[in-house]
Parts: sequence; structure tokens; C-alpha cells
Amino acid sequence: MSELQPEELEVEELDLEDYSCDVVDSDDEGGATQEVDMCGMCDQVIDGQYLTALDSKFHPTCFACVNCKNKIEPGQDFYERNDKPLCVECYYALYGYKCKVCTEYIKGQRLVWGDDAYHFQCVKCNSCSEALCETDDLKVINKKDFVHVKCC
Repeated sequence: MSELQPEELEVEELDLEDYSCDVVDSDDEGGATQEVDMCGMCDQVIDGQYLTALDSKFHPTCFACVNCKNKIEPGQDFYERNDKPLCVECYYALYGYKCKVCTEYIKGQRLVWGDDAYHFQCVKCNSCSEALCETDDLKVINKKDFVHVKCC
């Protein structure tokens, strides 16, 4: 077996919240003094229903992904980037990590080795062929082969 070389592995977890928006009818707010609501996208007065998200109010037709311009529907998940909404698809296309093995976007924890990222379930121990787990103690051999410490 090749000589083991100590290398640093990183386990990263996305530290991002995903959001969803709610529909509210402006008639429901009531009160003696009526405040004028402005749309957070088009800066026009809101009259009637609006969405609340990202600490702002929006016309339901205005609330859209800033990248692809597709409307984000009430209850649909989205990400926030620079105080603007990004749909899930655009977020992963722009900022996500793709697994080097399956080429799918990684949601949640990932194994990072050099410039490459992996789903844990996509990487197998080079010695015992079992899938890796977030809690496994791992070593890297020959700068590319993952091995459970217990298999060394």
C-alpha cells in the first residue's frame, strides 16, 4: 500500500438561508393612518395584494429572480444575494458547488479536497469501498484516494 500523506480535508456546510414569500392583502392592515406601500422592485405604489419578503413589500408580478427574471411564486423557495431574490436554480448555477463524481449541485454538507467538491455519498473508501459519511475520519492517499482511517 502507498505511504499515507497527511492532508487537510474540509467539511463545509452552506451557511445560507433559503426564504419563501407570503401574500398579504393591503386591506387587511387597517389603522387610522394609511401608510403608502412601495414595491421593493419597481418602486411604484402598491394598491391591493402584495408579497412580503426580504424585509420589503412587492407587487406579486414584480417579485422575480434578479438573474433569470422568472417570477417567484408565493411559498416558492428562493435565496437572497445582496438583498435581492435569486431562484434556487440560478443560485446553484451561479454560486453552487458541483460534485466532481455525479456533477449534480451539492446542497448541504460537502467534502472539499483542493478545488474539488463532493457529495459524501458519491465518494467511496478506496480500501473498503464503503460510502463516506460526514462523521468518518478520513485520510487521502496519493492526493486523490479517500480512505477511512480505520482501513489504514
